[in-house]
Amino acid sequence: MRVGLFIPCYIDQLFPDVGIATLELLERFGCEVDFPAGQTCCGQPMANTGCWEDARPLA
Repeated sequence: MRVGLFIPCYIDQLFPDVGIATLELLERFGCEVDFPAGQTCCGQPMANTGCWEDARPLA
């Protein structure tokens, strides 16, 4: 099975072990993991701070 893995900046910066563990788990179950080149910010940091209008286009 081929899957796309999106690791948001929130995970990348605060909990990198979670992203690594997710990749390792998917690979252990035989998945071919791709990291989409076009992935960008999902807007979570803005949404978490109440900047809804800035976050909405990124969601």
